Parts: sequence; C-alpha cells; structure tokens
Amino acid sequence: MRLRRIGTERGFTLIEVLVALAILAVALGALVKASSEHTRNTHYLQERTLAHWVGQNLVARYEAGLLAPQRGTATGTVRQADQDWEYRVEIGEERPEAPLELPPVLRIEVTVWPAAGPATDLRARVVGYLLP
Repeated sequence: MRLRRIGTERGFTLIEVLVALAILAVALGALVKASSEHTRNTHYLQERTLAHWVGQNLVARYEAGLLAPQRGTATGTVRQADQDWEYRVEIGEERPEAPLELPPVLRIEVTVWPAAGPATDLRARVVGYLLP
C-alpha cells in the first residue's frame, strides 16, 4: 500500500495562473485592436470604391453625350448606394503630346467626396478625355 503525502500534488500555482491570464488579456486586446483597424479600413475602401463609381458615371455621361461639356468648373450632389456624394467637375482644353500635330481635346476631371464632409476630404479623382 502506497501512502500519499499531503502537499505533493502537482498543479498550477496562483502566480502561474495570473501570468497566463495576463498573457491572455494582452493577446485579446491586440486582437480587438486589429479587428477594429480592419473594420475601419474596410469602410474607407468601400467609400473610395463608391466615390470612384460616382466619378466614372459622371465621365461616362459626358462621353455618351448625356451631359454637355462646358469649359470651367461645376459642382453638384448625387446619390449612390444610399449615400450622398458631392462632386466637382473641371473641364478644360488640353493638347496631347504626340509626334504628330493633334487637335486639342477636352479634359474632364471629376473629384468626389462624401456630402457630409469637407471638399478637402476627397475619396476619388477620375479623369476622362473628349474630342471637341
């Protein structure tokens, strides 16, 4: 018959448990921060994509002849994906660089930003060209 001695059982000490909990808390904190950054970046990229679509749609409307190109600057608001977007369209003449003499073309530059924010908070810039 074998006798067991009191106090010789193996197990974790209180210090070991506290250290493990501290490591777990730091790891979970880092995980929460990383997921928060990921969510913020995803939202920003979604906004940039939608703004780019707004700009492409405006350039396509000029190219299709649905909007008359007038030299100068115009601003406006459009709704895309249940969100309001403000835009600025700048139309000017540009001479293409080429070995042969080419006629000037109209350069259309569209900048887009969320309607709730300032115009300096650009989300997209789209450039297109039209023959006069």
